[in-house]
Amino acid sequence: MGNSYLSNAMIPLMMTLVLGYYAARLLIFHDTESITGKDNGKKLKDKEKYVAESGKLILFLAAGSFVMAILMYFSVHAAVVEIAVWFVIFGILWKRMNDKYGTPNSHKKK
Repeated sequence: MGNSYLSNAMIPLMMTLVLGYYAARLLIFHDTESITGKDNGKKLKDKEKYVAESGKLILFLAAGSFVMAILMYFSVHAAVVEIAVWFVIFGILWKRMNDKYGTPNSHKKK
């Protein structure tokens, strides 16, 4: 069971590390280009608040990934349901944050 668990949990654990890295780039180094690209980072409504909120949301997603790794020990089905719900909540919160602090007219078609 132990070896099989580590095999299954490796993806959410790696995802936790990668998300933690991007959260650190945002929260510590204020590097918006890592998630917006070079051009969009200059067009933000409020760069400071965007950096703070997006960093927190990425940490939220990293926590969800870590919880998924723990849940996989008990039930793979529960872990999949948990991360799916976590992604939906993350998506809703990200859209609200992006509408409030992101690039103006970013969701309108040209």
